Amino acid sequence: MVVGSSVRFEALYRAHAGVVRAYALRRTAGGAADDVVAEVFLVAWRRLDEIPDDPVPWLLGVARRVLANMRRGASRKAALEGKLMAHHPVSALAPSVADRDDRVARCLNSLGEPDREALLLVAWDGLTLVQAARVLGVRSGTFKVRLHRARRRFAAALAAQDAGDSDPVDQARTMEALR
Repeated sequence: MVVGSSVRFEALYRAHAGVVRAYALRRTAGGAADDVVAEVFLVAWRRLDEIPDDPVPWLLGVARRVLANMRRGASRKAALEGKLMAHHPVSALAPSVADRDDRVARCLNSLGEPDREALLLVAWDGLTLVQAARVLGVRSGTFKVRLHRARRRFAAALAAQDAGDSDPVDQARTMEALR
């Protein structure tokens, strides 16, 4: 039965995925259209026995509902973000703030990936030392040392920027000396 179902599903997909994608593209962006097609055919796989002989209207009806769910999800997300912004101040290292404060972004980008990760896990993601250590798969004492060193390097990068140290070679030497 599964082999017959998979053959029927593959034939359904080959014959109608383009129609479903075109329908979705007229109503949303390209990446989201691909997500709609995937979701529609996931529903089709689960309900393969319920698909009528003329599947296009049924598939487009599913696509319509998938798009509606996506719109509702996007509006819920926007509402939640609005509530969070109203009740919780943005962290000093949140992307929108880092984008506005080019100085912070440049300093973060000058750090190595391990330092950036340690700083962002605590400052941006709001994790405790124990939680951040768990994310990285290290002991909390090890993470505490990494975080301390990352903070020192970040402070040195800020100080170098404030001092007008625009020579990237000098900045690299300063950062390497702190490692």
